Amino acid sequence: MNNTNGKIAEQSKKKIADALIRVMEQYSFKEITITQLGQESKLSRKTFYRLFQDKESVLSYIFEKMYIDCLKEIKSKEITHYWDIVQCYFDYWGNRSDLLILFNRNGLLHVLFEGAYKYSAEIFMQVRSQELIQEYSVPLPYLLAYSVGGIHSMLIKWIENGMEISSHELIDSLKTAFKSAEI
Repeated sequence: MNNTNGKIAEQSKKKIADALIRVMEQYSFKEITITQLGQESKLSRKTFYRLFQDKESVLSYIFEKMYIDCLKEIKSKEITHYWDIVQCYFDYWGNRSDLLILFNRNGLLHVLFEGAYKYSAEIFMQVRSQELIQEYSVPLPYLLAYSVGGIHSMLIKWIENGMEISSHELIDSLKTAFKSAEI
């Protein structure tokens, strides 16, 4: 595939992804058909199936793009402390609250978790030395799974509660609770 075809394919993927989000504002994810996505994106079913396997793969594509953007944001800030990464992560998702609430309403936040774990090692490598990564190579996947699971559960709870408090209030209360001897 040449670069032009790659750019056109990427533009078409974006059109389909944007169409999915627009259609989800009116219909539940389960009710949405490929025909609806084709009509909304003004692309054919053939184009859809050339780019995606099913509507779930469109959802994965959306979250993948969001995680890549989140990772770029973390890298651009040259963050080196755990709590700063957590804050940046929640700020990123907080700025997309309408989208997260839409996905939650459709029971789709489990797809978000898949990306969180996928990129956790890359984030860890950014903030920790190579020596430390090698020293903890055996338990590291488990430590990352533990950390990502907790952060993702907290993100879901925040979304379920309507994201009523700011990401800064949320992270500050969490840091305080971790320092507390009573908890």
